[in-house]
Amino acid sequence: MTGALDGLREHQRASGLAERLKIALMVLGPENQPLTPQQPGSLDHFHTQGLVPTADLAQLAEVSADMSVLDVG
Repeated sequence: MTGALDGLREHQRASGLAERLKIALMVLGPENQPLTPQQPGSLDHFHTQGLVPTADLAQLAEVSADMSVLDVG
């Protein structure tokens, strides 16, 4: 488990995320145009490793297929 935790800690140290998000938002449309609810959905896993950290956390929490999980992060 220590290896997984070290990997998650390293992921959180990633830099440049704010700038990458700004660029991605510019691609979605002009700054003065409101976003549709669907547009930010494309940024749902917009971080260094995509879906990998979510899967790692689910494994650490021993989440099974028959469970429901609320992701508030």
